[in-house]
Amino acid sequence: MRLRSREGSVLRSKDKAFRRLLSELSEGDAAIVVEGKRDRDALRRMGITNQIFLINQKPDIVAERVAKTAHTAIVLTDFDRKGEELCLRITSALEGCSVKPDLDVRRKLKYLFGVRFFEELDRKVEEFQEKLEEIER
Repeated sequence: MRLRSREGSVLRSKDKAFRRLLSELSEGDAAIVVEGKRDRDALRRMGITNQIFLINQKPDIVAERVAKTAHTAIVLTDFDRKGEELCLRITSALEGCSVKPDLDVRRKLKYLFGVRFFEELDRKVEEFQEKLEEIER
């Protein structure tokens, strides 16, 4: 019983942090930069309506496109080697175009859900919410 109560407390705390992140992702004029279509689709399934840019061209070209519409860009590249390299390259390119890159959301989502690939984010969130509901019963 005590373990369940502690686990519930941790899950509720993570849920509160996630709701703040979700509002960060959904509100404001920050653009979101992801690696591919599946990442974008996962965010859309979660109800994220911000403008989402795919890194399907050179980072400099993507950064120039972002700079035309936003002053801040939330970078959500995967946590594999390719994603880490892209994160560095797109961050540098965004800064070169006077766009502030936001990497905090990326780190927080990894911590909250153990996400390695952002295309699985919606599934991980769904599993988390099911676990939270189970604890609440």
